[in-house]
Amino acid sequence: MNRLDQSLRFLVSGVVALVLVGCSGEQRPTVETEYVEGIVTLDGKPVAGATVTFVPVNKGQGMSATGRTDEQGKYTLTAVGGPGGVAGEPGAGTVPGEYYVGVVKTESSGEEIQEEQDGQEVEESGPKPEEPTIKHIVPQKYNNPRESGIKVTVKKGKNVIPIELSSK
Repeated sequence: MNRLDQSLRFLVSGVVALVLVGCSGEQRPTVETEYVEGIVTLDGKPVAGATVTFVPVNKGQGMSATGRTDEQGKYTLTAVGGPGGVAGEPGAGTVPGEYYVGVVKTESSGEEIQEEQDGQEVEESGPKPEEPTIKHIVPQKYNNPRESGIKVTVKKGKNVIPIELSSK
């Protein structure tokens, strides 16, 4: 499996976890979390629309958490899962501990191939459109938290954790 597949699988897993936590009608037990925010920069410039993921260094200690950056590159974390289905409140952070951090931002380019339009098959006349390609805005080396080289500590109280990335 290549890095792109791993990164996309990780990103999709995080989104699915957020949806399950946010859309479930049942009450889940909650855990006391510590607020975590920060600004993600790439070469000193804020990164808007990136997904930030914290994964506990030691499995079984801490809770994975994720957040999305706004136009100024600011993120706030939401714990997305713990033992026994424990969840954090949206935007409330995660539990104290050591975490690996991953950051993903991609864009697709090209056009999707359209086979049908209004129930009619489209005649193939002219050049075929390009298949979509994925462009990594944040370098792939930062996509997988355990391989990004970024390790942080969440402490009791409010945590402001800037994430400074480099394209080099």
